[in-house]
Amino acid sequence: MKIYTAVSLAALAVLIAVASGTASAADNVSNGTTICNVVAIDSECNNWSNEQYPVINLFGEEYVPLFSRDDDIRDSHVNKLATLVLDSNETHTLKPGESVDLGNGYALEVREIDIDGENVWLELTRGGQHVANKTVSIDTDENQTWTVTLDNVQGENNVVVMKVHVKQLFVGTETSIVWIDGIWLIDSANARTLSIGDKIGEVTLEKIVRGVDESNLGGLVFKNASVADNASVADNASVADFSASPSPEKGLVKFTDKSTVSPISWYRNFWRSITMKNK
Repeated sequence: MKIYTAVSLAALAVLIAVASGTASAADNVSNGTTICNVVAIDSECNNWSNEQYPVINLFGEEYVPLFSRDDDIRDSHVNKLATLVLDSNETHTLKPGESVDLGNGYALEVREIDIDGENVWLELTRGGQHVANKTVSIDTDENQTWTVTLDNVQGENNVVVMKVHVKQLFVGTETSIVWIDGIWLIDSANARTLSIGDKIGEVTLEKIVRGVDESNLGGLVFKNASVADNASVADNASVADFSASPSPEKGLVKFTDKSTVSPISWYRNFWRSITMKNK
């Protein structure tokens, strides 16, 4: 009888340890956090090989934190985000009057080519409406890149929204041609700002971490909302609205507790069965 009791107690200890570990893991999930860090990405265009831009992955969807032309990307606004429309090193051969469909309603049009002045007049439009334009010269490598900046993008000024690299110009007797071999563009018109308490799917923004240096560009810390917290979160927090944000069914991790008996009740029932057998 003593041997049976000792074995039963040993088994009980092992099972309690396993069950306790499971309960602890569940607590870590329900009360845990998800950290989304900003990382530096190399531009696809070879002419910008020494330049990077910030990207943050929010549950399967990538966004670009807004940054100013004169600032380092470590100073990007971690919680002010826009979708990346295009990062391409594809070469486009265009004549005056022709345009490139960039996506999300944006287009790049060649207005005029002046071979004598070694420049081309380019215009960025969205939905057919003017956004920016510039006469881009190709007399030096530095001038071959047109960096488009806009003011008042989610309250920020001098925000980099597009870069275009002009490779070469040609003017013949009957036609003029420009080669563009690099385009980078974000959807600044639909940029959004996240604030503490904003909810994305089943997580809530808990902390905004600013960048420190090239190895630490900052990030966003989200708390996984438990079922009990859903009501209070809905009452006290706004819902983040992204034009290309993931739906609740996509890219979000859901945790479901399928147990129907609490660990304490299970321990009690198990102990009662052993005691009855010992008697």
